[in-house]
Amino acid sequence: MSCNFFKRLFGIKKRSKKIVRKDEIVVKKDEMSSINECYNTLKDNILFMSGENKPQVIQIESAVEGEGKTTVCTNLAVSLSFNEKKVLVIDLDFRRPRVNRFFALSNDIGLVDYMSDKVTLEEIIKHTEYSGLDIITRGSEIFNPSLLLTSEKFAKLIAALREKYDYIFLDSAPVLQVSEYIHISKVSDGVLFVVAYGKAQKKEIREASELLKKSGARVLGSVMNFYDVRSGGYYGNKYYYYGEQK
Repeated sequence: MSCNFFKRLFGIKKRSKKIVRKDEIVVKKDEMSSINECYNTLKDNILFMSGENKPQVIQIESAVEGEGKTTVCTNLAVSLSFNEKKVLVIDLDFRRPRVNRFFALSNDIGLVDYMSDKVTLEEIIKHTEYSGLDIITRGSEIFNPSLLLTSEKFAKLIAALREKYDYIFLDSAPVLQVSEYIHISKVSDGVLFVVAYGKAQKKEIREASELLKKSGARVLGSVMNFYDVRSGGYYGNKYYYYGEQK
């Protein structure tokens, strides 16, 4: 990411704190609201990518914990499902899995159990209340996620899921927390980088950005989260999409 990107990102004044509850789907179908507009803008940037540049498997990242990457991931997935797209969200934040909470589904079995040959793929794909939107939770605990992520079976799984879904979102752990983003970027088509206003330090965001760049990840764009725009009566999230970062 360029220096100009960071100047634009941090040249915005915060007005108030976030009021959206945790683990909540806030986008609504056929509703006029500022939060819907935010997610529609983000969604449209993804939908408008075409040809070889079209990302199908998208990795959601942040620099540190608490930046709202899972909130962005799940709500963006729901928004895409409103466009009659088949969407899958896979929880790859192995230490703090939360995707299931947004849809009030259990985390009893999931990816780890499938990779251990304990269950079938059909058993770990969980349907949500949103038509066309499924999730795969973490399932059982795992002590060395890197072994799972670098396995041939995992690569084949992602390849097989590409045939079933229009979009696949990989909710990854924060870049500066663990190194798993490196392995996940090998199977994804690009990264959406979430930055929470007032959360991560500038140097942390720069460091995370450089690490993603060195890993060979394609950064599709960046999202500023938890920013009050004082529009439409909603004080919550503002999303800035800058396009593919160089």
